Amino acid sequence: MIDNISETFGMLFFAVFILVMLVLGVMLIGRMFLNIYRKLIGIRIRKMESCRSCGHPISRSAIICPNCGENFGKINGYADSIFFCFLLGFGLIGLAFNSLSEFLEMFEGFSFLR
Repeated sequence: MIDNISETFGMLFFAVFILVMLVLGVMLIGRMFLNIYRKLIGIRIRKMESCRSCGHPISRSAIICPNCGENFGKINGYADSIFFCFLLGFGLIGLAFNSLSEFLEMFEGFSFLR
């Protein structure tokens, strides 16, 4: 009985993991096409932006403003890269489909289906 419950929760966790990988992959592919669209119509992805605290121009990939020390806590540069979005998006989708095939093989072997 306990083995069936643990197998069921394991399958549920694995299915949610595959779904998250697929959703993230699709989001990154969508971001890639958005970046391509921006490049084609001429909207430049700015390399510099103003600090939200002091207004000093800083790099978009900066984590801390060198002028005032404001912490931005994120790196924006990767999301604007077409190549990064392509690699990570298709990599996640490929990994999700590979995991899905493994999941289906595991699903056939579970004892609660017998």
